[in-house]
Order: sequence, then structure tokens, then C-alpha cells
Amino acid sequence: MMYGKPSPRKSDFGKILGFFILVLVISTTVFLKIYFYNASNSLNKPNKPLSSANAALNNNRSESLDQLNPTKTSAGPIKVVYELPEKQPVVYITIDDGWYPNEEVIKLMQQYHLPITTFLIEQAAQKHPDFWNEFLKSGGHIEDHTFSHPYLTHLSVTDQKNQISQPIDYLRQIGSPPDELRPPYGDFNSEVGQEAHDSGIKYIVMWDAEMENSKFTTRNALGLKAGDIILLHWVPGLDKELIELLNIIQNQNLGIADLTQALNGEPLTICWLKKPIPVPKPKATTSTGTSKIKTTKTSNTQETSTTTTGAFTIP
Repeated sequence: MMYGKPSPRKSDFGKILGFFILVLVISTTVFLKIYFYNASNSLNKPNKPLSSANAALNNNRSESLDQLNPTKTSAGPIKVVYELPEKQPVVYITIDDGWYPNEEVIKLMQQYHLPITTFLIEQAAQKHPDFWNEFLKSGGHIEDHTFSHPYLTHLSVTDQKNQISQPIDYLRQIGSPPDELRPPYGDFNSEVGQEAHDSGIKYIVMWDAEMENSKFTTRNALGLKAGDIILLHWVPGLDKELIELLNIIQNQNLGIADLTQALNGEPLTICWLKKPIPVPKPKATTSTGTSKIKTTKTSNTQETSTTTTGAFTIP
């Protein structure tokens, strides 16, 4: 019995199939090695959220009451402050970030001698240096909010130190070097506290009340009280929010005091508002179909007094 030679077509098909299977096995092996390598690395590295200055730009308001953990009262060698002792009927106004400077806020500071502390991102400060010089001349204080607004606990110790200390070097060129730090997103631990302390920071300043989208909220939901540190942000429309906040403070017969003076145990300069401040409203549409904003000058009176007793001491 005679057998013919294998068909050339069948022989070629077998070779092609074998080659395809070999390539498939090699590709699968390489893929699995890469997958498990990356998975292993992801377990060893923290998941870093969006932490650049753009996070503050995109979110507009980067801090909130929801981020607070009031049980965290220390950070290594640094005291963490959420509010101050109620030794005088005053509260403290703080404004974060700095991407949207507002000249109307400067006018309010000048007219009513408002002591305001801003926690400023260096990247934001660099974009508007003239405004921040004017802010300081109007009685404001500028403190540290890091260079680019990252989650500090997700950084190496070296990067933590750079984020905290670099703004200090920059801001000392336009005013006093900062000695207060507000960690972005309220994110800190003992390592952050140690690096802040080594950079010259004395206090980590948090907050216990906030004004957001014209809504005032406190951490304990019991309303505004003496000693509250109030959070706002440099967002569009801040001047209107600030006026609304000032009217809430005035209605509670509280004054606005200088946070930096209070922390350092200095005599307090206190702004007392005797009556509410009118909130400017748009004028009705004219017959030509255009809309104009009318700002009415008022004879609002304000009183600023300096108290030489009862300076706060942080326990």
C-alpha cells in the first residue's frame, strides 16, 4: 500500500498555526508579568489624588467642614488649632488659595479696618503680586498654604518640606515670613507637623466654620460663637459672601479680631460693626435693554478698638 506525501497546503497551515500559538503564549506571558508588576507597585505606593494647583482651580473651594477631624489635635511638635478660647466676643476671618483676587474685598478691608488672614498658595501669589502687596498694606496677613496645594501626607518627607518651606522664602520678599500653615484639604499628620516646625511654622490652623455659596455653617451646627475661625475662599463673588458674613457677625454682636495677634498673644485690634452693610444689587434693566450695576455710597459707621488685655494663650 502506498501513501502519498503530505499536502503542501496542510503542512504550511500547521506551521502557521504553531507560530500563532507560540506568539500568543509569549504575548500572554509578557502581559501577565507587566500586569502583576504594576499591581504589586500600586500596593506599595499611596494613591495620589489630583494635587496640583489645578485642583484648587477646578474645585474652586478646596477646603470644607467635611474634611475636618477634630480628634486630631496635634501634629508632632506643632499645636493644631480649630478655634480659639472664647475669652472675648470675637471671631476670625480666613480666606484660602488666592486664584481669584478681588479688589472689592480690599475696599471692604480698608473701609471697615477688617483684619483678615489669607492662606495663600505660592503659585497663586506669583500670578498677582501687586494685589497681595495691596492686601498687606490694607492690614491683611499672608500665611502658608504650600507651593502647589498637594495632599501633604501623600508626599515624601523631602517633598513635604519643599512644599511648606518654599512659600516661606517667597512670601518673606513681600512681607513677614509666615509662621502659620493651613494644610491643603486639611490633610496632615505628625510628619507634616515636624517638617512644618523645621521650616519655622508655629501653628497648623484649621477652621470650625465656613461661608460657602452664601451659606454659613459651623462644625457643631449650633451657630456662630466667639472664638470661631471662619473659612472662605478667593472665588468669584467673594466680596458679596464676605458682606453677608459680616452681617451675620454683626447680628450676633461679635467683633472681628486679628488671628495672628491672637495666636501670638498680642493685644487685639478688633473691628466692631455697628450696623449691617448693604449688599449691592443689580439695577433693573433699562429701556435700551442694557443692565447697569448701581453701587450706593452709604454712611456706614464702623468702630475699631485696640484691646490691651485678655490676649489669647493657646493651651
